[in-house]
Amino acid sequence: MKSLYLDSSIPSAYYEKAQPDRLKITQKWWRENIHCYKVFTSELAQEEIEALKQEKKRELILCLISNFPKLKITDTIYKVAREYVEEGIIPASVFNDALHLAIASIYEIQIFLTWNFAHIVNREVERKLRAFNLISGFPYVHITTPAKLIREAKGE
Repeated sequence: MKSLYLDSSIPSAYYEKAQPDRLKITQKWWRENIHCYKVFTSELAQEEIEALKQEKKRELILCLISNFPKLKITDTIYKVAREYVEEGIIPASVFNDALHLAIASIYEIQIFLTWNFAHIVNREVERKLRAFNLISGFPYVHITTPAKLIREAKGE
């Protein structure tokens, strides 16, 4: 069973009525595919969700991830995240994104699931991350979305 990391965008999308396509795809993946993975999230993702202002939505999302192991941020993860920024993999202005990627790398998670197209889901980021991790002795982390993961599971 492959390991999979959820950043906060995935459980948030599960209840995001403002983006109905993401909501539908996320719920479909959750219903039909989540059981195929060893799922992790992090204390960081939980903190980001806890910062949501809408109390009902916040509680629903926290309940959704309540049974998943929450990976801790270590000094090594902070160091690697800073290196991701220094190497231009992730902009300094979105340091939490670098932390999420570092968490997945340090804990040797195979799949990083996110809806973050702005800073994470793009070929250039994945290429730079792969090169950095290879040189640094960290494993390859496959970055993808629920939509792509559903297609991959079907062999498309």
